[in-house]
Amino acid sequence: MIEKHKDPERIGRILNLFQEIWESNPDMRFYQLIDLLQHEYTSKNNGFGKREGFEVDSKGHKLPISYIDLFYLEDNDLEGFLEEYIDDHKS
Repeated sequence: MIEKHKDPERIGRILNLFQEIWESNPDMRFYQLIDLLQHEYTSKNNGFGKREGFEVDSKGHKLPISYIDLFYLEDNDLEGFLEEYIDDHKS
C-alpha cells in the first residue's frame, strides 16, 4: 500500500487564513475564535463533528451535554471553509 503524504505547504496556507480571520476580529481571544469557527463549520456541514451525550453529576443526575469534535476534519476541507468564511465576511 502506498502512503500518500500530506502537502506541507498547507500548513502556511491554513495558518495565514486563521491569521486573516483573527486580524479582522482583534478583540476576540484565540479560543473564542476557534469555538466560533467550529460552530460555524458544523452548522454549515450538516452537523459534522457534533457530539451529544450525557454526563453524571455528583448526585447521580444525568445531564445532557453537547460539544464539537473536528478531529476527523480533513485539512483541505478546513482550508476551503476558511476561504469561504473570509469571502462571506468581507466588508
